[in-house]
Amino acid sequence: MFAKLNRWEIRRRLYKVIPIVTGLLVMAGCCLVLSIFAGEESFFSGCQAVYSDTLRLHIRAASDSEADQQRKLLVRDALVQETARLTEGASDKADAEAILGENLEQLRQTAIRTLQAAGSDDPVSVSLSPAYFNTRQYQTTAGDLTLPAGEYDALVVTIGEGEGHNWWCVLYPSLCLPAATEDALALYSEEEQAVVTEGYTLRFWVVEMLERLAAWASGEEMAVR
Repeated sequence: MFAKLNRWEIRRRLYKVIPIVTGLLVMAGCCLVLSIFAGEESFFSGCQAVYSDTLRLHIRAASDSEADQQRKLLVRDALVQETARLTEGASDKADAEAILGENLEQLRQTAIRTLQAAGSDDPVSVSLSPAYFNTRQYQTTAGDLTLPAGEYDALVVTIGEGEGHNWWCVLYPSLCLPAATEDALALYSEEEQAVVTEGYTLRFWVVEMLERLAAWASGEEMAVR
C-alpha cells in the first residue's frame, strides 16, 4: 500500500497517527499510576508528611575536577559536624530549620575556612530553600530507610559556580553521620515510618517520575548527582 503513496502522503498520515499513539501512551501511563495508587492514599500522604518533616543538606561542588570534588568532601565533613552540634537539641524539623537559619553566616564562614585551608578561595553561598531530591536510601541501625523523591526544605551550600557533582543527605532527622540510629526513625510518625521503611518499590519509582516532571516544569534540577 505504501508503495502507491508518495512520501508526502505517507508523512501526512504519520502526522495524524502520532498524536493518537501519544495519547494512548499517556492514557496507559495514567492508568498505571492510578492502578498503583488505587487504595494507596496513605502511601502518598505519607510521602507528603515526610517532605514536610525532613530537612535535607545539599552541597554543590565548584566543578568536577578532582581537587574541587575533594574540597567538597572536606566542606561536607565540616558542615555535617557543625550542623549536628547546632541541631542536637532541636524538638522538630521546624526548630532545626530555625536554628540553622540563625547560623547561616557561621556555616558559610566554616565552609570558607575549610576551603582556604585546602588552598581554595572560592566563594560560598549558604541558604535555606526548597530543592528537589531523587529517591535515596540510608543505612541505619534500624535498617535501611528510603526517602521518596520530591521537594524538601534544604540547607543548600554552593561552592564557586556550583557546576560540579553534588552531595546530599538528611540533616533532620540526622542521617548524615555514620552512627545514624533508631532515634532518627522515631522522629517520624507511624504513617511516615510506613513509607521510609518500605524499601524501594514500584511506588517509589512512580513518585520519582512524577517529581522529576514537577522539577522540570518548575525549572529546577533534582539533586541526583
